Amino acid sequence: MMLSRQRAVTAFLLATGLLTLAILPGHAIDVVRLKLGTLEGEGWSAQAVSVELNWLDEGVAGLLLQAEHAVFPEAIGELSGVSLSCPRAQLTATEVHCAKGVLKAKSSVLGQQHIQIAFKYQLETGRIDTELRGVRVHDGTLALSAHLSESRWQLDASGTALSLPAVTRQLAAAGIALPVVDGSGQLDITAHINGVAAQLRKADVEIQLRAEEISNADGSMAAEQLDASLHATVETAATGMQVALELFGRQGALYVEPVFVQMPSVPLQLGARFAWLPAEQQLLLQSFSYIHPGSVQLEGHGHFSLAADTPLRELQLEVRQANFPSLYDTYLRPWLFGSLLAELDTSGQLSGTMAWQQGKLSQLSLEPLELSVNDREGRFALDSINGQVRWSDDAVPERSELAWAGGSVFRVALGASGIVFDSGSDFIRLAQRLEMPVLDGALGIDDFQLEFGEDGPLRWQVNGLLEPVSLSQLTLALGWPEMGGKLSGVIPNVRYDNGNLVVGGILLIRVFDGEVTLRNLMLEQPFGLVPRLQVDARIDNIDLETLTRTFSFGKIEGRLDGRIDGLEMESWRPVAFDAEFSTPEDDHSRHRISQKAVDNISSIGGGMGGVLSRSALRFFEDFPYDRLGIRCRLENGVCDMGGIAPAAEGYYLVKGRLIPPRLDVIGFADRVNWDTLIAQIMAVTRQQEMHVE
Repeated sequence: MMLSRQRAVTAFLLATGLLTLAILPGHAIDVVRLKLGTLEGEGWSAQAVSVELNWLDEGVAGLLLQAEHAVFPEAIGELSGVSLSCPRAQLTATEVHCAKGVLKAKSSVLGQQHIQIAFKYQLETGRIDTELRGVRVHDGTLALSAHLSESRWQLDASGTALSLPAVTRQLAAAGIALPVVDGSGQLDITAHINGVAAQLRKADVEIQLRAEEISNADGSMAAEQLDASLHATVETAATGMQVALELFGRQGALYVEPVFVQMPSVPLQLGARFAWLPAEQQLLLQSFSYIHPGSVQLEGHGHFSLAADTPLRELQLEVRQANFPSLYDTYLRPWLFGSLLAELDTSGQLSGTMAWQQGKLSQLSLEPLELSVNDREGRFALDSINGQVRWSDDAVPERSELAWAGGSVFRVALGASGIVFDSGSDFIRLAQRLEMPVLDGALGIDDFQLEFGEDGPLRWQVNGLLEPVSLSQLTLALGWPEMGGKLSGVIPNVRYDNGNLVVGGILLIRVFDGEVTLRNLMLEQPFGLVPRLQVDARIDNIDLETLTRTFSFGKIEGRLDGRIDGLEMESWRPVAFDAEFSTPEDDHSRHRISQKAVDNISSIGGGMGGVLSRSALRFFEDFPYDRLGIRCRLENGVCDMGGIAPAAEGYYLVKGRLIPPRLDVIGFADRVNWDTLIAQIMAVTRQQEMHVE
């Protein structure tokens, strides 16, 4: 037997009529039992429904409503063993009113329930008003107040200490895309909802969240000692719904991979208003704001098409203010792990705008204010950057200007300077000559072009001029042995392509009254974890007296030529080369070598240092020589050694003149471990404080 809601009301009226008969003379009826069978309405049904009325007094009766089974929408679930009892219900011809009753049932969602209930049912209009208290929901309690009139309804709910893990599991089971978490966390909820029939019209929900420690299964989201609140309003229309959200983070820490946010003393705020159009799967983000005090303030709007392959159709984002180092440490650094920018010390501020179209960045305008970046590995630094960076994917290039107070590259000091450049969809081009002070010299860049794109590697090329820089200052800055002289030269068509740097010309270095030229220079991954260098070098007419005095090696007079072919370095350590240094054939300068230099050369060549001081030659401070030189071919960590000529046993490192006192220095070690050789050379150069010309 199936009864509609109207027929159910008629049946209830019949039962009320029977009660009325019970009070008429001669028609006393104490108990009325009525079996209503199955009742159903839009979105619900109940089976084996029965009503029992036990007359107590005039207008007062005990009421017992029972149902074996009831089905409601998925979020509510099913009920079994339903029993609604009201020991003293007020009954009139127009309404049934229970001020204090008990509802018992077993819920498929919430388990066994014993709920305090009050309700009023108006027989003529069909209006129902009810209050439920003590509903057990996910380890907490829930109080409900519901009103139903015709097809209109209103629901007010208040939940306390609901289990956050249990709630997330329940929402996930209902098809709501929220992460399921485990741990210890609670929710307090207040909701005001109204609608017509099965249609939601408006909802206003406030949620207070307290989480001691929670995380999802894969650890991509976690929180500790979190205190946050959410206020949401939803209004529906014929085409979709309008949603407004406000979130406040007051305490604790939140991790959403890869970003970790420590809540500031002033609450973190997130707000958004958007329209959801389900038929078109469109989300119109009308406004968005995010305020992390002391870190960043963002505002924006956008358009998303969730059914498209690229959901982001349009997004405009304004950076009202961004403060360093908080912005870098919290929001940027996690995304830069493993890159050149992963370990920076930062300070200053940034503001600007960014725009995306069809899923791609289309416009960028950023204004740094006293922004400083300093690589913790000492590879680069820029101080007090100011200006504006502009870029767009339009055909017309954008002009940008930046200035900085100073900086460094590999701890080589750079002075105050600035740059003006134009940029387009896939390029950046220098618009004016760049003059940058480098130590006591300068670097001038006449041409610089950078090319980039989604499908191709990063490329750039540069042409410029290095004006004389003190080698003394440069080598000290780089942590190398101090050298005298100046470094200068033309920078001819230096190109960077797919991680490799190539010099397209000859780099000339003037040092120790001679010249060093570098050819075939190529540097792979210069800013990577293992940079690799390849180069060929020629040394012409170096003044040995200046060179040896610089390194406290012992005085040597004369000139030196040399070559280094096939030099390969990894992480700035030599791994292979073929090198030879010797007295030029046409050198007619004075050739003298001190006793200390002889001893040092002997120890490097595998001989015993200090031999002269224990021989008859100890009375001579220096000696004439004909030629000197050394050769080393490095491979697999071992140096194959040689000199200027073979000797009866070994090879000549220094070949003396015929006139006395004649001195020959013979090397005996044919193969020397490279690390051992470097240790010997370093031991020699550390014997005294180095002198600078």
